[in-house]
Amino acid sequence: MLARVQRLLAQLELYLLGALFLTMLGVAFYQVIARNVFGGGLLWGDELVRNAVLWVTMLGATSAAGANSHICIDIVARFAGQGARHVIGRFTSFFTSIVCLTLGWYSIGVLYGDYVYQTPGFGPIPAWICELIIPTAAFVMGLRYLMRTLKPEIT
Repeated sequence: MLARVQRLLAQLELYLLGALFLTMLGVAFYQVIARNVFGGGLLWGDELVRNAVLWVTMLGATSAAGANSHICIDIVARFAGQGARHVIGRFTSFFTSIVCLTLGWYSIGVLYGDYVYQTPGFGPIPAWICELIIPTAAFVMGLRYLMRTLKPEIT
């Protein structure tokens, strides 16, 4: 049951990632054409693309963390034995989870500051809503790596 939910969430993550990426690409393309042909583009187009880049980046990172396909430097693990690789994998997963959870924790402080000071974001949307993906993705990645620390996949 848990594996099915994880697969469903991973699929949803990829669909959302694809939709956001295509929207970002479409708006950016339209902005270029509109500026060169009509002399101006959408007033909100650049802000939308900027926020979409943030969301695509963070969703891509959570997707890579879920699929265990992040970029890694494995020089030590390459020359180590199977037992040492297992220990190294757990250590790096634990360290990565600590970094991600710390990022999530401190990004909540940034969001709170944007909320309190009513920092403008994208059109009528406040900045804290646009930035909500940062702690969300950081906590998701942190939990995924923490789960991998406790129960690593057999490689």
